[in-house]
Amino acid sequence: MMSMQLLQQERLARVMLVCVAGYALFGMHLYLPHLFGIGLQLPFNVAGWLWVGLMTTLGLWHWHRRRLLTSRFWLGVVAASALLWLPFFYWHNNSVAGQALPRMLGLAGGLLFYLALQQCRFNGRGRRYLLYCLLLAVSVEMLFGLAQFFVLEPGNPFGYNTEVRSPYGIFQHRNVMASFIVTGMILAVYLWLNEAKSPWRPFLFKSCWFAAVLGAGAMLVVLLQSRAGQLGLLLGLALMLPLVWQTLAQTRSKRLLATLALIPLGILVGVFGLEVFEMSKRSLSIYTQADGRFDIYAHGLRMWLDHPWAGYGYGGFESAFYQTYADWREQTPGAEALFTEMGHPHNEFLYWAIEGGLAPLLGLLLISLLVLRLLHRVPFARALAWVGILTPIFIHSQTEFPFYHSQPHWFMVLVLIYVIDAEYGQRRLLPAPPAWSRWPVRAWGLGLVLFMATGLVATQQLTAYAREQGREAAALARVVNPLIWHDRMAFYRHHWQLKRALLAGDRAALLDYVSWARRFVGHTPRAGLYYNSYLALLAAGEPARAAALLAEARRLYPNVVLLREPSMERARQRLARMDAGLSPAELNDVIPLYDNLRPAIGGAY
Repeated sequence: MMSMQLLQQERLARVMLVCVAGYALFGMHLYLPHLFGIGLQLPFNVAGWLWVGLMTTLGLWHWHRRRLLTSRFWLGVVAASALLWLPFFYWHNNSVAGQALPRMLGLAGGLLFYLALQQCRFNGRGRRYLLYCLLLAVSVEMLFGLAQFFVLEPGNPFGYNTEVRSPYGIFQHRNVMASFIVTGMILAVYLWLNEAKSPWRPFLFKSCWFAAVLGAGAMLVVLLQSRAGQLGLLLGLALMLPLVWQTLAQTRSKRLLATLALIPLGILVGVFGLEVFEMSKRSLSIYTQADGRFDIYAHGLRMWLDHPWAGYGYGGFESAFYQTYADWREQTPGAEALFTEMGHPHNEFLYWAIEGGLAPLLGLLLISLLVLRLLHRVPFARALAWVGILTPIFIHSQTEFPFYHSQPHWFMVLVLIYVIDAEYGQRRLLPAPPAWSRWPVRAWGLGLVLFMATGLVATQQLTAYAREQGREAAALARVVNPLIWHDRMAFYRHHWQLKRALLAGDRAALLDYVSWARRFVGHTPRAGLYYNSYLALLAAGEPARAAALLAEARRLYPNVVLLREPSMERARQRLARMDAGLSPAELNDVIPLYDNLRPAIGGAY
């Protein structure tokens, strides 16, 4: 019986490893036309969760047949995650908490995937292969980045901007690409150190691979001009130095020094590329200026200190940020307006603290302490090396929001911590779950696969709709999975309502649109929605309400051109001369209306 269980575990580990390799080689790098943005608005994230759902299903399919293998670390993270879930159920400020549901489910999905990896019970070689899969994913992204910089031409089918020429890979953003690549570079050094005593022939092949990753990665980090990536690389390599020195002292290998020398060589090639190729160069002042982040952090801290216990409510950060910043700006002479469409304060701890108060902040701190406690069991030089591997993504999470922009970052962190936990953590065997529990677990995994598969289709349908010149409202009804684009679908449906109401002079429908827009800006404030609502109120014969709404919008967004008097006067004149015989599709050309919901900051440029 025991040998049969071991055979099943070995078979499960092989199947899981094949899935991880397939995701690293193919699934992670899916490109499809899209509308930009973050999270599930990007097709490669949808595909990533599809693969995670598949792997979770495989790992936990028979979880009720034997005792569950887990660890003290995983149990501690589950307990800490309960603190992150707690504000989701606060009764007094959770009116838009549904907006936070995707990230909460992403947290739960990551923990279940981690548990599925634990049931595979990888041996040392299997865990090393998992790290090779991560490095393989980084290598593919590096090839994409190099092709974007050196090969793609204007008018390419990927929509890559050859004037900016920022090799952002599949991630659509320079900093996200940079932190992913830098993590792979430091991982390559770590894997090289573990291969120092392997046979010559495989060692030669792997050394060439690691060397290519270091050289190409250093070049791309320069070309990407990412401060977060460059800082992550410096700190990560610095933390890796004790293990490098220890390995050199034991093996006296000169090949490692030759491999590490490719990093400055790659940097020189990158600097050369910046000078030779036509591209958008960032000024050296980016290294001395905070790029608006100081103002964001300062006001974010003020927000948390004003509501330290319960926060402003999950899902309501963006609306609360602009409301409170407008209040503070009015009381502070000389304070400048910030840029718009900012859905995150560019710091993960601050984000949870502002929305949820003390409980999620304690949860994040507890998770961080659990990781450090896990590393405390690792030999010192190797523990520093693991900290170095995790450092680039951690730094990025404190200056932006990589886990919302990129599911591969979340996947990479989960696999890296799993490997540490499996090698050095304290294992725990839990009793076998009841037989009935297999159905909810299977429903989660298979439901995730089905939801994301239909989500990929829905993304293409909605992208085609948004880019079509003569849009038809009937096309929205054909979207197979409207939930994955819930906000944008609601925006497009109500936009059709607004256009028909303006043409028909339907006062009730116009006021209904204003009521919907008022609710919508509670979680996704956009200056264009205030603009549309202003026109709707004018057409409905509510000039006083329209003026009050416009004053509120200008107070929140004083630097938005659309809300300034010349734009509003032009819109009022065109609205007064509007021909009732116009079709809804022609109306935008006449006024025009705000007809394309802008995503939060983080899209492609």
